Amino acid sequence: MNFMLANTWGLWALLGLPVVVAIHFLQRRNRRVPATTLFLLEQMKRESRTGNRFERLRTSIPFWLQLLMVLLITWLLVQPRWLKNDAVQRIAIVMDASASMQAFREPALKAADDVLGLLEGPLARAELTLLSSDAEAPSLYHGTQPGDLRQALAAWEPLLGVHDFSPALRVARGLVGPKGVVVLVTDHPLAASPPFGAHLVSVGQETDNVGWAGVTVEEKDGQWIWHALVKNYGSSMQERQWHALADGAASQPKSLKIAPGEIQTLSGPFPPDEVKKLVLRLQNDALPIDDDLPLVRPQPKTLALCPLEVGSNDLSEIFGRYAHLRLVKVPGESDLVAAIMTPSFALPEQRHGCFFQAKADPAAPYLKGSIVAEPHPLVEGLNWQGLLVRESKTMPRQSQDRVLLWQGERPLIMLRQMPSGGRQLICQFDLQTSNARKLPAFAVLLHRFLETLRGDKIAPEAANFDVRQKILVAHQTGSEAAPLVLSEREIPLQQARLLRAPAKPGHFTVRQGEVTLLTAAAHFADTREADLSQAKPFNELDQIKASQIETLHEADPNQRLWLLLLLSLLLGSWWFTNSKRELREVTA
Repeated sequence: MNFMLANTWGLWALLGLPVVVAIHFLQRRNRRVPATTLFLLEQMKRESRTGNRFERLRTSIPFWLQLLMVLLITWLLVQPRWLKNDAVQRIAIVMDASASMQAFREPALKAADDVLGLLEGPLARAELTLLSSDAEAPSLYHGTQPGDLRQALAAWEPLLGVHDFSPALRVARGLVGPKGVVVLVTDHPLAASPPFGAHLVSVGQETDNVGWAGVTVEEKDGQWIWHALVKNYGSSMQERQWHALADGAASQPKSLKIAPGEIQTLSGPFPPDEVKKLVLRLQNDALPIDDDLPLVRPQPKTLALCPLEVGSNDLSEIFGRYAHLRLVKVPGESDLVAAIMTPSFALPEQRHGCFFQAKADPAAPYLKGSIVAEPHPLVEGLNWQGLLVRESKTMPRQSQDRVLLWQGERPLIMLRQMPSGGRQLICQFDLQTSNARKLPAFAVLLHRFLETLRGDKIAPEAANFDVRQKILVAHQTGSEAAPLVLSEREIPLQQARLLRAPAKPGHFTVRQGEVTLLTAAAHFADTREADLSQAKPFNELDQIKASQIETLHEADPNQRLWLLLLLSLLLGSWWFTNSKRELREVTA
């Protein structure tokens, strides 16, 4: 259809037609005119004796002119528009990829269909684009067929947390141009208008939701125990059933009553050693993504440490307190070594290690000067001001040494990166005459160093992650190394540093070749997305329609001519009416 009315309210002006007709049904009461003779009265036409009343329609030139004026006024008020010959409808629909949209998927699909319903008839060419607000996701559809776009909506998966819509809206605006229409379909009205001239359609409704809000796992006396949080995001008391699934078997359902806004903690042990995976399941509600909490029994990589114990027996005691650290006696079987650096001791160039100075002279004075830590992850946030170190001979610095801690001009702690890849933590103080073992900063430093080596060790492990959390997996490198495989998706080694947990909750693995490097579970715990209490409906479809009319249609080019014609009709009606009145007066 190439013609439309921009203001259909203007059709109310057509009520002027019956008004004009009704006025002309009314007869005007005769005037009393004194006459000297009575025979003239017989020649006068009888009109009305009772004043103004409906009698019969008398048509006249003013009558038809007035009807034509009503029609012209209606024509001008409805603001007719004609579709341009070169009209192109460019519409980009950006679907909110936030996880909360799962609760409003059907209304969101209907909203997208309503936007497509604003398209003009087949005479106007359409360019349609469907995007996700996830800036990293590919375009869902770009073409000319509304039916194909509706089918492409099936590929829309809202799984993200809170994120910025601006990048996706910028891309959409670039695709449709300055006169195109950009529509953001979401579930929460925005505090400010969407950027890049986008129109907003919100399909949310305030909805009660109860879901898992987080989990922690700890080991006590060799038994792994989980502690899961359950939160009621609604405004009323809720009751839910929950149970655990392990190795295909389900536990007995348990009832849970939770007050508005309350958070409860549920705890329990992991199944026996042969069962590695577990799923905690809540009764389904409006938002399904936070109803399942998949877990795996953690299995950190174990480090093997060989204390060389040259001149001291303290190393076994110090490192024996760290979890998942195994002490061995053969250096060749270890991942790192620890030693006291006697004058005759030579640092192994191809091994990870942690080394301390030999015992200092107990009569030597303590070092003086300010203790300053360099910006480095190993010492970040640690307080070393209570460290007391006696003066002693220091090891010469090398070009590959990175000083982590200074006292005055003397380096106290250095990190040496060996050419072969070995990392060595060199502490230039002894453990017996200093108070390092009493400082929390020293214990945290060793823990961080061990965790760095643990992360670089290529070995199987098991861990729990949030959805889309960044994952670091130590793997083989080089031209002969096989690519990584995340569940069934192959990841090139060049992209291994970009590896993230899946966006959907569930269990997954990371393999390289035939070796499973990581067995893991991803769970959803975004409390902002799980809170549906602020979801509200809102739409700007009328504005979108008005924008389409303004862009695709052109106004009546004869509008000024109709105004002149209306003025002419008004003058003509006035002239004919006055001429008739004057004629009557002359006749009288």
